[in-house]
Amino acid sequence: MVDRIEVIGVLHKVDNQIKRKIDQVALKHDLTGIQAFFLKCIHDKSSEGDLFQRDLEKMFDIRRSSVSTMISCVEKKGYIKRVSIPTDKRVNKIILTEEGMKKHEEVDADLKKYKQELLKDFSDEEIKLLYNILERISDSTKKE
Repeated sequence: MVDRIEVIGVLHKVDNQIKRKIDQVALKHDLTGIQAFFLKCIHDKSSEGDLFQRDLEKMFDIRRSSVSTMISCVEKKGYIKRVSIPTDKRVNKIILTEEGMKKHEEVDADLKKYKQELLKDFSDEEIKLLYNILERISDSTKKE
């Protein structure tokens, strides 16, 4: 029987391995893995309506300062821009630039290939089970 504590160690190891590989793929596009994911989130969520910094803070579950730093970095590369809204000058919506859209499509295609390759030997049932277990672990980390 597998020790329950060892499962977390394996989970941590797999997390590191996946992050490392995603960073390698993203680096080919002059991005970090988190920047590639950031562009994907902006792309995907902006189709649902305006996207603001606070939305990104919730999606990534990270501090305001971390999101602000990420926005500045990706903005400097020309992939996103902040657009002020007339009703509240303190808030800027975040949008992909044309260059950002192109970059997102390029890196996303390569990342999809990697993810498909990573999971190719798993059945749909196994993927669903894994997803549900990881979601439960994620929920457990938020309890306290």
